Amino acid sequence: MRRILTYIAGAKKEYCEDAIYADERTAFVLDGATGITGQRVTDAPSDAAWFVRRFRAYLISALEGDEQILSLLRRGTRAIGAEFLRFPGADRVEDKPSAVLSVVRERKGFLEYYSLGDTEIVIRKKSGEVVTLLDSRLVDLDNRNFARMKEIAERTGKTIREAFFDVFPYILENRKKMNTPDGYCALSHTEAGLDTALQGRIPLEEVRDLMLFSDGFAEIYDLFGLYESPEQMIEDVSANGIVPAIRRLHAAQDADPDCERFVRNKLRDDISVIYAQI
Repeated sequence: MRRILTYIAGAKKEYCEDAIYADERTAFVLDGATGITGQRVTDAPSDAAWFVRRFRAYLISALEGDEQILSLLRRGTRAIGAEFLRFPGADRVEDKPSAVLSVVRERKGFLEYYSLGDTEIVIRKKSGEVVTLLDSRLVDLDNRNFARMKEIAERTGKTIREAFFDVFPYILENRKKMNTPDGYCALSHTEAGLDTALQGRIPLEEVRDLMLFSDGFAEIYDLFGLYESPEQMIEDVSANGIVPAIRRLHAAQDADPDCERFVRNKLRDDISVIYAQI
């Protein structure tokens, strides 16, 4: 990979629960799940921040070799899950840390990909075809909660942001469905669900460029509609870089500070983006 561009910023100035990495062979985006219960046992600002920091360090090293991505994720989950459970009180944490992940790696003439959860990969081929890889299971669950928030706001007169607190039980219920057949899958303290990710490979000679990003950036087209499609987005980012796109997204978010027109649970989420040419 070459001409690598990256951007990462936390919604809160104090810390970020996303993590990214990119070099000439590998790139990945991790998006940690913000805790709902408020429990914290690690020495990080949040257990999710600890989790993505540890997984980032692990993946940078593990992806250097030729081990299959699924295999090394299983190994990392066992090790980091055990490390978390050694913190006093970790076994009593109801909402244990988790993260979604998208990763690409150049290996033996192919671009390998693995995407679990609502981080996203967009791959543009030299033919002009654009491949979008999104595990939509978590997106579907989130959209149900956004619909609940809108219904509660309309029925009670609450703001969307106030209605967000009313859907906490549903969010926690969804977390309990993590890595189950009727829920969604993510990196967590167990290996369950890792094999359900979108996985595959594309000949390197077919690939022009790619993007990986968290759902905080995906809002630019799937919520605010600032791009009509991922195709239009990757074309703009390839020509103008990531920062102009971020500025457009921030402007749209700031124009809807109460999240009333574009329903979401906060002004802006953590944002992480990687762009690279092959």
